[in-house]
Amino acid sequence: MVWGRREPEPVPGPEAPQTSKGRKKLNLLKKKSPETVREQSSINNFGLYKATFCSNIGSFLFGIALGWSGSVQSSVIEQSFYDFQLSDTDWNLICLLLILGAALWCVPAGFLVRYIGCRRTILLQLLPNTVGWFLTIFAKSVSMVYAGRFFLGMCGGAHCVAVPIYSAEISTIKKRGAMGVLFHGSCLFGVIYSFTMNLFLDVWIANLLNLGLVTLALLQILMPESPAYYVDRGNIPQAEASLRYLRGKHYDTRRELDNLMLEPTPSEQDVRQGPMRGFKYKKVRRSLSRALVLAVLQKLRGAMIFVFYTPSVLECLKMQRCIGILLCVAVFIGFAICFLLVDRVGRRPLLIISSAINFFVSVFLGLYFQIWLPMETVVLPWIALLCIGLFVGSYASGVGTLTWLLNVELLVRNMRPVGCAIIAASNWTTAFVVILWFSSHTMSCQPYIFLLFAIIALIILLYTLVYIPETMNLSSSKIQQRLGGIMNSPNIVTITSSSDSSLA
Repeated sequence: MVWGRREPEPVPGPEAPQTSKGRKKLNLLKKKSPETVREQSSINNFGLYKATFCSNIGSFLFGIALGWSGSVQSSVIEQSFYDFQLSDTDWNLICLLLILGAALWCVPAGFLVRYIGCRRTILLQLLPNTVGWFLTIFAKSVSMVYAGRFFLGMCGGAHCVAVPIYSAEISTIKKRGAMGVLFHGSCLFGVIYSFTMNLFLDVWIANLLNLGLVTLALLQILMPESPAYYVDRGNIPQAEASLRYLRGKHYDTRRELDNLMLEPTPSEQDVRQGPMRGFKYKKVRRSLSRALVLAVLQKLRGAMIFVFYTPSVLECLKMQRCIGILLCVAVFIGFAICFLLVDRVGRRPLLIISSAINFFVSVFLGLYFQIWLPMETVVLPWIALLCIGLFVGSYASGVGTLTWLLNVELLVRNMRPVGCAIIAASNWTTAFVVILWFSSHTMSCQPYIFLLFAIIALIILLYTLVYIPETMNLSSSKIQQRLGGIMNSPNIVTITSSSDSSLA
């Protein structure tokens, strides 16, 4: 395998003063550079979009499994969907085992990504996903339901690790944000689909449709492996073929391959020899801890409570179950805002604005439960519904979606499989604790739950202002430099992914 030589970056000297006309002329020359025009005109992102779509099929199926917990609760318990009877305690365990499966399978999935690649890791989830739905639908005992939900959770945990990494490694730097947030968007669409189908269809029909949708995962065979995976293993022809699939057959792959084949520094060599060796570098520990805190705060925001216990929340608000459709619309709008703006205004502004909105809305909902709900007025329930919509919409446009993107962007490439696995495992372990706490207390109609959410939103706002850098349109090495401290040392890991080397 031939490595390129890493040239030291020139030290910038004092810039000559430029007039506004001079700056405009320079920008115009840059925009009209023949090399830039030729490179951008040769890129065809259809392959990138197709690969991103296929990789997120499993995320969509996991969203359906999540939404199933809250959408069929009354049908399963009250209408005896199964031949056996389920108690409220059994249902709480069914919800918890899905999350527990996700939490326990994240770390093994991270090692699978490191050694066999994202594509194979995603494809391996097809079998347990099918088994999980079969056990859930055709269960003859509560133990079969438990096992089915646990298998579905395992598949979800694997996708939480593999899909964000895969999206970052196949995307161009200018599309990395939009392609990265589609992971959480696919989960949200799965939840919305599950709620909608179970609202209008019989549970049996909806479940059979869910089982049929699992066959969509066969399309994942069409995905290419990421170019970075092939380069790390010395398979340059396959890396070039993958790039041509993702960027178009007329794309000049030399620039990206040169960046991926840079001669590794001693610290990079050390990280490549073992996944745990990276933790001895302060830079790795710092970036991991920042992403880890954000992931824990995401689940403390209580999104899983709304997913699993939506009927209970609407009942507390004295609203009909069909009102949940309006909440689905709010979630869709929130995600659409994030998708459209993440590569235009950046990650930090979206996190800050959405957290601020969420804080004020949570305070109002806490006061509503405490003061105005007993009044039984006509206007206030609709104001509360609007605030609930802002609550879930701001979550979808901010920390809910961007956390999975930042988990990958804040870590250097060779540390992503293990680092993202640890972050995802901590994320779902936090969700397990939150659901366990919520299910063991009568908190759904208490004002304290929303006041607690307000505190978490304020913490996320302050944490973003202090610790989260802007990552839009930045390479991995430049993101590490923005984190400060020892990361500016010349011996740091500065691995450049394929998304860092293409500006299209």
